[in-house]
Amino acid sequence: MGPADFPNLSKPSYMLDERLGVLRAPVLEGFLWLTHGVTTRKFAASEAETFELTAEVHRRLVPGASRVFCCEQVHESRIALVASSVGDDGANRIRREGPVAQLLGADALIVSEPSLAITIRTADCVPLLLVDVRRRRVAAVHAGWRGSLDRIAEKAIARMVRLGTAPADIVAWMGPTISRDRYEVGPELAGRFAAAFPDFDGIVADDHLDLVLLNACQLKTAGVPGSQIHAANCCTTGRPDLCFSYRAERDRAGRMVTYAMILPEGNYQI
Repeated sequence: MGPADFPNLSKPSYMLDERLGVLRAPVLEGFLWLTHGVTTRKFAASEAETFELTAEVHRRLVPGASRVFCCEQVHESRIALVASSVGDDGANRIRREGPVAQLLGADALIVSEPSLAITIRTADCVPLLLVDVRRRRVAAVHAGWRGSLDRIAEKAIARMVRLGTAPADIVAWMGPTISRDRYEVGPELAGRFAAAFPDFDGIVADDHLDLVLLNACQLKTAGVPGSQIHAANCCTTGRPDLCFSYRAERDRAGRMVTYAMILPEGNYQI
């Protein structure tokens, strides 16, 4: 499996809302029941902390959300389900601040209810949205190199399938991510990926890692048609006017927020 299996992966797939400072996926714009986007450098200052930044997304982008969820993002592969009834229990540990609820220990969120916004934060890692267009279920996945090595994209699909999703009904979109040409990982780590994914051609080249292709291959392995997998093709280090990049800016880097919310009946976008 390699690049030829993904006819849309190399095509730029994003549009910028200059007024809001948000990128959106053209492939998802036709689903009127869904609102989504990725904040850019134009949306908020780099100094904004997690709860402050997520609360700003709630205020400016999804004001109709009854709650907005984010992940702790520990670079692992735990996927949490969110619902209006979710609480701090044996399955979930939650930190709350105002309208924001943070699921501790998680790197991906799945929602099936309207008016509950889900978010993840990135600054080079892959922000992945998985949209079940038939059953109206959405996942937001934070896939850095550790999560990708642990197959978080495949695990997210498996979790959605257990909820009733058919992989053939999923449209996937990856937002701004560091490109392979700019993501040198060193020979030891490159070797780990080559050994872990021997059937994925092109994910490693000259000690550079292609996170987008890697996650696309995982999605296809999990049953998502290659033609339904898309990527923004917006490199976080190559577009400093739009994107934050930890690789380029280190501790000075802010975070971009990828968000999605199922709209309630009667509130569909037009």
